[in-house]
Amino acid sequence: MLVATTFLSGGYSRVVPILSSFFTVKDIQLNVREDYVEFLIADAEVKEKFPSLLKELGKVGMIATAKRSNYFWRLMPTLSSAIRLPIQDGIIISVFKMQKKKPKSRYRQSIPFFLFIAAVSLVFVDGIIRSDSPLARTQLQDPVFLAAIYTVSLIGILGIHELGHVIANRKYGIKASWPYFIPGIPGILPTFGALIVLRANMTNRNVMFDVGIAGPIAGLIVTMIVSIYGSTISTLISAEEAQKLGDQLAPLPFGESLLMIATTHMTGMVTEGTVLVASPVLFAAWLGFLITFLNLMPAWQLDGGHLARSALGVRWHKILTYVSIAILFARGFYPMAILVLFFSMKSPESAPLDDVTLLSPKRKALFFVALGIAVICAPIPTSIMPWA
Repeated sequence: MLVATTFLSGGYSRVVPILSSFFTVKDIQLNVREDYVEFLIADAEVKEKFPSLLKELGKVGMIATAKRSNYFWRLMPTLSSAIRLPIQDGIIISVFKMQKKKPKSRYRQSIPFFLFIAAVSLVFVDGIIRSDSPLARTQLQDPVFLAAIYTVSLIGILGIHELGHVIANRKYGIKASWPYFIPGIPGILPTFGALIVLRANMTNRNVMFDVGIAGPIAGLIVTMIVSIYGSTISTLISAEEAQKLGDQLAPLPFGESLLMIATTHMTGMVTEGTVLVASPVLFAAWLGFLITFLNLMPAWQLDGGHLARSALGVRWHKILTYVSIAILFARGFYPMAILVLFFSMKSPESAPLDDVTLLSPKRKALFFVALGIAVICAPIPTSIMPWA
């Protein structure tokens, strides 16, 4: 189909032949206010050709998105009062100019390194505090050594989680920053986790899903290993002795998760009539399970939110975000609930460039597996655990 391109100026005039070489263009509309061009295409799907289109557009400083949307097709675009025919659920490819990014200063490039050093230092201090009790170090007597093991365990859980994202990003050619470790408060919460910043958009829903799930799975594997090891170096006392110690034994905040209970019982140490006093290393595992639970919540732009967005689309992602916020409030995670609510109102989602191609069936099934993992990683209040 021959399309008039005289109304396109500058770089956009080069876009039409590129896009027409991949797809059958039915109509073109220029959005002057927001500076982008919309193409209504006749093709039924874009999965195979869209990545190649992105590469060609990148050569001329452009980027594109594909989505299904209502569209008003101009039957006679050369007339000032063109007849507009509404198209329901048409495939629209929008082409934008790439934003030029300013080179980062050396100071900004070094921020991840300094945050990492600060996080490691504060986690180590937290480890010293948690190793102060004789009950915490029955197996490992040296509090400094125990604090070091605790630091490696907790930073390792966070680091491997982020490394999972990094590897998945590199697999798909997506540039990402080094992990930003967020220092916490020793004696309370030694770190608030870690994050990476993506420097490119996800190509499609499959890519978004793979990148989103890689981190939690990688981190969870390490968490389970840490939980088993942490159990073996924890102190085992009788129920009678635990009763005598009373307030000296503080229960884990919010309770234990089903998966943590399973991994601690795998060691064979916990028997009827005994109480396992968590070592600092086991506490690191508890944090790892908690982080996995929170990350897999199908909300906002958390890892679970990316999974929900790629598997179920915009509407259900929004619904599950509010359901997740309600669950967080109900369980007492007030700061997390408020943060998710606040940021979901400002930037509710991160859409893939190709939002037409649906998630593969295997990945969609894996999404529900991820929800199940979130459930078994969620801390359960002690009052409803019959084995407590």
